[in-house]
Amino acid sequence: MRVVCTTPWNATPAARQRADQLSRWFTCPRVPRRNRSIDTLLQEERAEGVIVAESSPVLYHATCVDKPLFFHPGMAKTRLAALRRGNGDRLLRLAEVRPGDVVLDGTLGLGTDSLVFAHAVGAHGRVLAVESSWWLARLFQYAQTHTSGQPAWLCELLSRIEVHVAPHLHLLRQLPDRSVDVVYFDPMFRSPVRTATTQVEPIRPWADVSALTPEVVREAQRVTRRCVIVKERPTSGEFQRLGLQPDKPRGTFAYGVWRKESGDGALG
Repeated sequence: MRVVCTTPWNATPAARQRADQLSRWFTCPRVPRRNRSIDTLLQEERAEGVIVAESSPVLYHATCVDKPLFFHPGMAKTRLAALRRGNGDRLLRLAEVRPGDVVLDGTLGLGTDSLVFAHAVGAHGRVLAVESSWWLARLFQYAQTHTSGQPAWLCELLSRIEVHVAPHLHLLRQLPDRSVDVVYFDPMFRSPVRTATTQVEPIRPWADVSALTPEVVREAQRVTRRCVIVKERPTSGEFQRLGLQPDKPRGTFAYGVWRKESGDGALG
């Protein structure tokens, strides 16, 4: 994918400096803005994506210019606020995450679930986050290393997440048996969400949209001490294909669960 970096409309010296920095961070060429729109930049630079050096990087993909991508805590902030009020979290309850746990998030994305896991495992736990998309991983790592202006709670959670830029199968194969407590996957749904308000769809053109394979699930079952959880639509057929038991038969999404102690749904 050819991606270029440029300044905002107002190309101040500080903005030009940020654009230079981001071109090195994302290893992509920096091009002058010259009052060009994003559409014009994409066309004239023959690029599939543009990174604009706002106060934090904003990514535009040619297939959805009206849906820019940038790091934000998003739903993680809402879920964490609920946890602080003493409410439960559906994913944490299913995974039985405890302080001190090691959780492997096999699909980092923008880090929503990794941040929630980081809260649950506490200061003595670990979150191993895997992302095969260079662009998504680097966007998240930028947020981790440029924390000025971020709230203290977010900086603390970001520091607990160890990012690996690799296919999840590659990392899973390197881990010993029963080396993590929970393995979690939130792959891109087989049927894209079409609502304009969704926070997920801007990620899709930058992400690896491949479906999980039975081999990945088997490796996850090998390395976990407790459970493997996959998020998908309950009627997608993915849970049946992968041998997982959904926690809900209907709804916008479900979590497919396999537990170590019972071996329910283990793949042969």
